[in-house]
Amino acid sequence: MIQVFPFVAWLAPLISAALLIVSWADEESRGFRLTIVSALFAIAVYGQFFADSDRVHKAGLPLQTILAIYLLVRWRLDRTLARRVSRRGAR
Repeated sequence: MIQVFPFVAWLAPLISAALLIVSWADEESRGFRLTIVSALFAIAVYGQFFADSDRVHKAGLPLQTILAIYLLVRWRLDRTLARRVSRRGAR
C-alpha cells in the first residue's frame, strides 16, 4: 500500500510528545495523571511502531491520535480557564 502522506503517521506521536513535555514543564499534570498519560503514550508508540502483531500495530495509531486529541483539548482548556481566572483577579 502506498501512503499519500507518509508523515501523517508521525504527526500524532510528535504532537503527543510535545504536549506531554509542555504539560510537564508547566506543572499542569503531576503524579497519577502524568503516569497514566505517559504509560498510554508508551503503549501507543510501541503499538504503532514496534509491534509485531498486525492487530496491535493497527490499534497504535488510533490510540496515539486519541491521546493527542485529549492532550490538545486539555491544554487549550487549561489555557482558556487560566486566562479567565487571571482576568477576574485583575478587576
